[in-house]
Amino acid sequence: MKKTYALSKTSLLAMLMILSVAFACKDDKDEPTPPANNDPIVATWQLTAVAAAPGSTLPVDPAALVQCIYSLKLTFNADNTIATADCDNAVSLINAVIPINGAKWEVKDGNLILKDASNNSKSFKYTLNGSDLQVAVDDAAVIPGSAAIDVVLKFKKV
Repeated sequence: MKKTYALSKTSLLAMLMILSVAFACKDDKDEPTPPANNDPIVATWQLTAVAAAPGSTLPVDPAALVQCIYSLKLTFNADNTIATADCDNAVSLINAVIPINGAKWEVKDGNLILKDASNNSKSFKYTLNGSDLQVAVDDAAVIPGSAAIDVVLKFKKV
């Protein structure tokens, strides 16, 4: 009778050890890492100029309207979001024409496509040459109260 009791005690102990080992081991699979966005536009860019496209003229210097406009920085993040910094007034002015505040971006067929929070998208031709980025904006009413003109926004990588 004592051997039966000892056997069941040993069996119980062995069972508890096996269960504790089984539950202690977990699946070490990491969440899949999203592919890195290697697009060269992923960076922080500072606005350096707002120029009229060939054949157009700016009715007034944008710096006269928003003094800090050339301090504006846009960061195109690898997760396809855009962050703005250093000139809220410029963000408000530009956001009326180009959705940058809370926007998502993608590059497709030589175009920079920006989608606002409501998922409305606008497409812009852009050129990227080393640390210089130029975005062509057609029919932009950049200056409130003035006629829409074609402009080029020029950025420098910071």
